[in-house]
Amino acid sequence: MNEQITLLAQLAAIDANLDELHDELGDLPQDVKSLEQIVRQKSELAESTRLQLDELEHLKSNSHIMMQELHDKEVKLSEQQFQVKNNREFDAITKEIDHVKMERAVLDEKLRTSAVKHENLSAQLEIQQAELNVARDNLKEKEQELELLTGDHNEELKKFIDHRLKVIAKLDDSIEAEYERIRTFHREAAVCIKRNSCSGCFSAIPSQRIMEMKYNRDKMYTCENCGRILYTEDIQAGVDAMVEEGNL
Repeated sequence: MNEQITLLAQLAAIDANLDELHDELGDLPQDVKSLEQIVRQKSELAESTRLQLDELEHLKSNSHIMMQELHDKEVKLSEQQFQVKNNREFDAITKEIDHVKMERAVLDEKLRTSAVKHENLSAQLEIQQAELNVARDNLKEKEQELELLTGDHNEELKKFIDHRLKVIAKLDDSIEAEYERIRTFHREAAVCIKRNSCSGCFSAIPSQRIMEMKYNRDKMYTCENCGRILYTEDIQAGVDAMVEEGNL
């Protein structure tokens, strides 16, 4: 158990360093994701407006052809009315003519309002494009900031992660599970006793219990107040020495 407690102390030191490295990144990773979403949304809005403008341009450039086709169809149908053999055919053609006239009226209305709509959409697109450019600039700035930080951290992260895997490989599974369980409540799951107190919650530890911990290395002790795993200062000294030598 003595070796296991020492490994827990080492693991706690490693996790403290990893937590510090992650804290230095702060909210940057989430900020980048949020800005990516904003850029996508603003890009989709601008693209939608651009498509509407394209449709208006298409309508404007093809309107004379469409009008001519509707006119020719109406003339042809009107001529057919004089060739019908009964009232049923006459009524059917009349209905077709009314439908063509309605199509022309709808097209006329679209053309009548297209200029104003085009102007409004163009102004809207200009605003959307400006907002998109600002969002892209913000994203680029955050990405560069994150890249700079992660670039500096990558080697350190890799080093501590490698050390962590080696320590965990030597830990008893049940002890590791208990350590990780406590980590869900406290970032520092295993702490040293300093000045006869738990260095996690600063609750006093009876002297008799501290002596028991020093002479009974086969048992894992926890703080009765916060539940953290406790280890003695001599174990901490060994961990500190490993850190100074670059072995942790």
